[in-house]
Amino acid sequence: MTVKWLPSYAPVDEEFGNVSLLLHGDGTNGSTTIIDSSSNVQSVTVVGDAQISTAQSKFGGSSIAFGGSGDYLRAGPDSNLALGSGDFTVEAFIYVTSLSSVSIIASSRVLNVEGSLYWNFAVSVTGQLVFQSRTLTGTQYFAMSATSAITTNTWYHVAAVRQSNVLTVYVNGVAGPTTVNDGGNNLSEDYVGVCVFNFPNFVDYGSGYIDDFRITKGVARYTANFTPPTAPFPDLSPSGRITIEDNSLDVDARQYIINVEEQDGQSLESGVRTAINDFVVDCKADGIWDAIKASCILAGARTLDGALVPLVGGAPTNFNFVSGDYDRETGLVGDASTKYLDSNRADNADPQSNVSICFYSSSSATGGFIGANTTHILHYLYRLRTGASNAITMSLPGFIGASRTSISTTQYRSGGVTLNFNDPAVSTPGTDTHLVFARRSSGLVNSPTNARLAFYSIGESLDLAALDTRVSNLITAIGAAIP
Repeated sequence: MTVKWLPSYAPVDEEFGNVSLLLHGDGTNGSTTIIDSSSNVQSVTVVGDAQISTAQSKFGGSSIAFGGSGDYLRAGPDSNLALGSGDFTVEAFIYVTSLSSVSIIASSRVLNVEGSLYWNFAVSVTGQLVFQSRTLTGTQYFAMSATSAITTNTWYHVAAVRQSNVLTVYVNGVAGPTTVNDGGNNLSEDYVGVCVFNFPNFVDYGSGYIDDFRITKGVARYTANFTPPTAPFPDLSPSGRITIEDNSLDVDARQYIINVEEQDGQSLESGVRTAINDFVVDCKADGIWDAIKASCILAGARTLDGALVPLVGGAPTNFNFVSGDYDRETGLVGDASTKYLDSNRADNADPQSNVSICFYSSSSATGGFIGANTTHILHYLYRLRTGASNAITMSLPGFIGASRTSISTTQYRSGGVTLNFNDPAVSTPGTDTHLVFARRSSGLVNSPTNARLAFYSIGESLDLAALDTRVSNLITAIGAAIP
C-alpha cells in the first residue's frame, strides 16, 4: 500500500501549507531523533542532552526535554524559517522547570551565530512571556504578558503573533497587556535557522519540556483571546486527507485502524497502517484469522487507550496500567504486582479440544503471562504448562503459543520450534476469563509478570508457526515505521 490513508475524522489544519516547522516531540523515551512534521521536513539537530522524554507530556505520550545547560534544538538553515515582514505565529505548549534565568522558548539565528536582526521568544525570571524583534539598525521591539503569567511545573500554551505589524503574546489564550507595532520589521536574512530552548551566542537556555512547537509563516492564527488547542497540532491539510476505499485496505484492518485513531485522537504513520493491514491480510491468507477470537496488538498505537483497542473480540479491562507503561515499539510492561489485563474471554468460550492462547513478549522477564484458573493451557514462568505434567521450556523474548488440536494433543511453539505433546485433558474449561500479564488461581490473580508484551490472542486451534511469522513480522514492521 503506497497511498497515505487518513480517515474523514482526522484533524486537519487549514493553514498547514504555511507551517514552517512542527515538532510534536513524539518518540521513545531517551531518543534524540526529533521529527519535523511540517511539509518542509526540516532537519533538526539535537545539541547537548535534549531528548524525547515520557516524564512529562501535555497530551499523553512524550515531549521534548531540555536540561537547561547547553541543551537545545537547531533547525535549518532554510529560507522557510525566515519570518519576513508579514504576519506570523510562533507557538508551543511549554512546561518550565526553572525561572532562575531567562528561559528561551525559541529564537532565530543566522549562519549559526547572532545576526544583525533576530527574533527571540522567552520567559523572563519573573514569569513574563516576551517576544522580541530586532532590526538591522539595532532597534528592538517587545510584546509582553503580565508578570508572573507563567509559573514552574505547569503546562501552558504560549503564542507570539504578528498581525498587521502589531506584535502580541498570549498565555493560555489570553493576550498580554503590552503590544507593540514593529513596523513590519523584516525578520529575514539568508539561511535563517531556528533554535528551540536556546538563543545564539547567549548563555540563556530553557529548562523544561515542549510537547508541540509550531511556526506558521504569513498567518496570524490568533487575533483576540481564544481557547487554547486541546489536542496536538494537526499535521495534515484538508487536501491531504484521503480516504482509501475498502478494496484498498482490508475491511477488518481498516476498521481496526479507524478505532485506534479515534482513541489516539490522531492518525497513525502510513507505515504502521501498512504493517497492520499486511498482518490481517496475511493471517487471512494463512487461514488463521477466523480462529482468533480475542486479540490486542499492544504496540503501534500512539496512546495506551489506542493500544487497548481490540483487534478481534471485546476490549480487555485495564487494571492499573498508565500511559508511562506503554511503548509504541515494544508494547506494554507489567510490574509483577498489580498491573494486568482481563481479556474478558471466558475459558469455556472455546472447546476443550479446539483452543489456542498466544502472546509476543519483547522482554525476557518471567511470571504469569496468560491463563484462566481452570484452563487446559497455561503460560507460566519459563514453561508452557497444561493440566497434565507436560511442559516445554520457553524461549524469551519472542512469540510463545499453545494450541490444542484434539482432546489429547497439544502443540507448543517457542523459539521458532513447534512441539507436539500427548496431553489428555484433565480439567473441564470453566467460566473464568483469561488474564493477560498474569493467570488466575482459584479465581484470583496469580504470578503477575513484569514482562513487556506486544501482542496476545485467544481462540480456536491454529497454525502456531504461521501466527509466529505474522506476529513477528508485524512487530518488526511497526518498530521500523515509528520515527
